[in-house]
Amino acid sequence: MPHTLAFDLGGSSLRLAIVSADGVFRGFVRKPLQIGGEGSSRFEVDPIIWWNAFLSGCAELSSLGHDFADIQAVAGCGFTRTQVFLDQAGKPLRPAITFQDSRAAEVLEDIRAGAVAAAVKNATAPLSPYDPLARLLWLKSREPGSWARIRTIIEPKDFLNMMLTGIAASDRISQAPMTRSLQAPSDHVLDVLGIDPAILPDCHSPFAELGPVRQGLPDPLSALAGVPVHCGSIDTWSCVLGSGALVPGVAYGISGTSDVFGVMADAPHAADGLLSVEWGPSLWQLGGPSQGAATRLEWAMDRFFPGAELEPTLDEALASDQPAPLFLPYLDGERTPWWDPDLRGAFLGLSAAHGSADLVRGVAEGMNYLSREILSRAEQAIGTRVSHVCFSGGLAGNASLCQLKADVLDRPVLVPRNRETGLMGAAMIARRMQGDTPKAVLVDSDVYQPKPGRRSYHDNRFSLFQTASAAIKPISHQLSRPATI
Repeated sequence: MPHTLAFDLGGSSLRLAIVSADGVFRGFVRKPLQIGGEGSSRFEVDPIIWWNAFLSGCAELSSLGHDFADIQAVAGCGFTRTQVFLDQAGKPLRPAITFQDSRAAEVLEDIRAGAVAAAVKNATAPLSPYDPLARLLWLKSREPGSWARIRTIIEPKDFLNMMLTGIAASDRISQAPMTRSLQAPSDHVLDVLGIDPAILPDCHSPFAELGPVRQGLPDPLSALAGVPVHCGSIDTWSCVLGSGALVPGVAYGISGTSDVFGVMADAPHAADGLLSVEWGPSLWQLGGPSQGAATRLEWAMDRFFPGAELEPTLDEALASDQPAPLFLPYLDGERTPWWDPDLRGAFLGLSAAHGSADLVRGVAEGMNYLSREILSRAEQAIGTRVSHVCFSGGLAGNASLCQLKADVLDRPVLVPRNRETGLMGAAMIARRMQGDTPKAVLVDSDVYQPKPGRRSYHDNRFSLFQTASAAIKPISHQLSRPATI
């Protein structure tokens, strides 16, 4: 039976699976990874680490008895808004700048405060520090030697594809934050900013065959020489495909190292703070990534239950219906929908009666109120209430959190029983899709229905969350400034 080698490159791990034509995982391995941080604004990683993990994972699959001669396609996905800078020979010039990185804030501030041309100020006005173009401006300003040697800029999964095929290219979804600047009706943004558009990679459909696996790779990849490698796309898109949510009128949520939430629509719409990205013919995503998910719960567990196991502790905390302190989850700034690196978190409504379990419950609720903010803005923009939410990622394995999400969002939450939705979506690229058009896929899922008795509580708390998030902004900006004595 023909198999697909699927990969899902995340910030904390690389997962690989050999998937049969009927969607069964024949083999699976996970290789831990990490992203290095410097302070609270700089995060980067050497791309060669990803390739070494890929080689190690394939060797492990082979050692478990899986024959790579049965593999007839390779397809993958990866985390996004991360820039890999390649020279003329296709080698990384420096560590990749990853999605959490906001170092470009200093350059944007210099541009906006300096005596520069009005066209430059206008071109940078809509940029946040997390925007890929802002990071290019940082590199151009702070590392001119590296900037002068750039041949092309790709994303993490593109780097693995390049190591497999020798072709440095990307997909249209991954590159949307870059290519939208080329579609401005009057201002040629890249020209204004002094960025040569030739450094942007060729873009393809996620379903396209990028090229064959090249000769000369080490075993067991040598057995794949000539096998087609599909372009693939971002992990979010692949997870949404693998969870059955890549159809209009459905929302998705993915909670892992970071959190991503959005609504699918059959036409483009605009909403303040949300990203509108074309994900296929007559298929648009309205939403975006945020900073807080597993990292917020890990932070809470480390401080309030050090050494305790997450699952039973979380289940016990969420079993209570008592009001928890209201938590604003902006510990490291926030992306969607605020795009503000200087936002800061807070517990509100603390009393002497609150204990550690209440604080953990407050953190879990705050994460989901942020998702509800995105859902509220998206539904208002598209004018339609979504039917349900497909929920995946590491946190989807906790039934208590899934029920909380259903209660907070007041929507049925469907959780695929195969938790590796990114890998499943990648495998679908090669084995089930034709052309650019994704079809609705029935996915075996557990269903969590919202509890009517919790609706009023969460409606009230969400309203307070919105008020508090607006109020905390100016205070956050003052607190984030360097302290003076």
